[in-house]
Amino acid sequence: MKSFYPVALCFLLCNTFSFTVLSQGTHFCGSDAARQQLLQEFPEMLQHEADLEAFTKSFIEEQRNGQNSRSGPYVIPIVFHIIHQGGPENISDAQVIDQVRIINEDFNKRNPDTSLVIPIFRPIIGDAQIEFRLANIDPWGNCTNGIERIHSSQTYVGNDYSKLNGWPREKYLNVWVVRNMRSGAAGYSYYPGSMEAVYSVPARDGVIILADYIGSIGNSNYTNGKARALSHEIGHYLNLKHVWGDTNQPGVACGDDDVDDTPVTRGSTSCNLNLKYCNPQVIENVQNHMDYSYCTRMFTEGQAQRMQAALNSDKADRNNLHTAANLAATGTDGTPTPCAPKAAFSANKRYVCLGKPVTLLDASYNGEITDYYWEFPNGVPAYSIDKNPTVTFQTPGWQPVKLTVSNAQGTSTAVDTFMVFVASDVASFVAPYHEDFEDPNVFNEFGWTYMNYDGNETYFKRVDFASHWGNACAQLNNYQSHADRDIDELISPGFDLSGLANADLKLSFYYSLASWNSNFSNLADSISVLVTSNCGTTNWISVYKRGGSNFVNAGLQEGYFIPTQEQAFWRYVDITLPSNWKQPNVRFKFQVFSAVKGNNFYIDDINIGNMLISGVEEPAQLNAVSVFPNPASDKVSIELNLAETTDVSIGISDMTGKEVLRIFQGSMEDGITRTDVTTSSLAKGVYLVNVKAGNSVSRKKLIIQ
Repeated sequence: MKSFYPVALCFLLCNTFSFTVLSQGTHFCGSDAARQQLLQEFPEMLQHEADLEAFTKSFIEEQRNGQNSRSGPYVIPIVFHIIHQGGPENISDAQVIDQVRIINEDFNKRNPDTSLVIPIFRPIIGDAQIEFRLANIDPWGNCTNGIERIHSSQTYVGNDYSKLNGWPREKYLNVWVVRNMRSGAAGYSYYPGSMEAVYSVPARDGVIILADYIGSIGNSNYTNGKARALSHEIGHYLNLKHVWGDTNQPGVACGDDDVDDTPVTRGSTSCNLNLKYCNPQVIENVQNHMDYSYCTRMFTEGQAQRMQAALNSDKADRNNLHTAANLAATGTDGTPTPCAPKAAFSANKRYVCLGKPVTLLDASYNGEITDYYWEFPNGVPAYSIDKNPTVTFQTPGWQPVKLTVSNAQGTSTAVDTFMVFVASDVASFVAPYHEDFEDPNVFNEFGWTYMNYDGNETYFKRVDFASHWGNACAQLNNYQSHADRDIDELISPGFDLSGLANADLKLSFYYSLASWNSNFSNLADSISVLVTSNCGTTNWISVYKRGGSNFVNAGLQEGYFIPTQEQAFWRYVDITLPSNWKQPNVRFKFQVFSAVKGNNFYIDDINIGNMLISGVEEPAQLNAVSVFPNPASDKVSIELNLAETTDVSIGISDMTGKEVLRIFQGSMEDGITRTDVTTSSLAKGVYLVNVKAGNSVSRKKLIIQ
């Protein structure tokens, strides 16, 4: 039964408060939607929630009878995991510290703007007596400032799989900070009862929230409610519902949050402080932190009691957080000790061409830094003491970068030998061009490369156990990957497309992808093909996209997927490029986003320009062309199958298009003709065998070793 303070006056104060609605496509909290999804996976959590509800009612009743008294606050150790890729989501320590200040004010009735709470609710503003302290000792006994930074593309996903490196939930409140949430929410958390059911994956427990909703400085602020979002989500973590109940649809229907002193409400996305939608005699608590109003100022006394009950229950280990033993174990029982820093860094560009600048971005954490020392063995400058230096690399290939940071407490060094790839600043090949990955050295500083942004075990590589045609292809090994929305890229060398006719300005390839998730409609796998004519100095332009169930072409494969050469396992993609891509130095990027329940992805027979390639039906006068052995050393055989007698020319060119060997010129009869060629005069490398028969043209790659 709810009790309310009588309404003596109606206050029309909404003009006193400013608010800004969230950007289109973003809603404030995703907790209810996340809970509903979790419920499908763990239906037993309803019983755990009911058990906690019974405990809560009993605890509050005992508290009203003078029991469960406590002197001093409930202290909760808290850790912030900043998931970033060097962008604005890598917020400063100061912004995190400012957020801790805000939640401590909100949960202890110390926020100055309680004076703006309308008079009817001022007497019941709750002091939860909950204090949050940044951890000073990590789970392994090391000194920490309670803020760690993790470089990962998961910052663009923002779901349960983005909760990286969670610290034990019985010792810390984990807060993960990300740049984006796929759901469109600004943050979410689970109730303790919900999490009790999923102890097998305790890393889900805590709060995940957008970086620009942390604190009131940096890229966040008070004016649109962002600075209060974490107070809202911690409310869920401590078993508070939205003021309208368990739904993510405020403003739709009246609902109850099981707290006696919060009026029944439908919730609000504005700041109408005279809202009386559910009961014409009762003003609703629009300024409650568990509403969506963006002018929130308070918890109620009943909500404070409910959160204290959660902290005294063993559901999801909340009762261990504030124990004296845990405060000592986490270093939150006294004055924090300064820590030595931990070196970490990223770069504003991971792929550049010779002579193009790269800015290295400091991402060190754990302690205030007094000294930086960067080393770039192949760079100009070769070293720097700046926080975020700019360097130009003078040699192609992967460039090692080393950073040493220090303060009075100690020194730390980080080395990354795969931070920046420097490519040739001129085109390596003249189109038309065909890549079938038969060359074992196809990945090199003048050829193809890959970007593995998370530095994990999922990346593009050449494999010789699968192909669309021939013996090899490129594979992205995503079988049973545990990284959701992992980003990997396959980047081509530069091509001169300026000599192509408009009709030949094409890019084609074959790919094969399976999944071990039978629900294809929920797949997050996708591919984008992007193009640049300036090494990505400005940007990469998308020319093709495909995702979800439209991307998977090989169906459900629960085991390690290896496609056969059957057409059913390979999908052909043909892209016509606009005429403005007839440039002298064009590069292509195949960007693949992989899902947790995806499987291996393969790509083969990439064709740039209107070139006839293996596996594609030959024109009428030329039934087939075979080149063997391939790779070859001092001799190679070229076999033609002609549909009719016609004029034929056969030659071998290098990859720039220059002919290095003329083999045949003249008339050739229909049927199969084999020509043996001595290749000892050719240097080791990759060549093209060019065959023209009447109006038919075929080019096939030849490797001399």
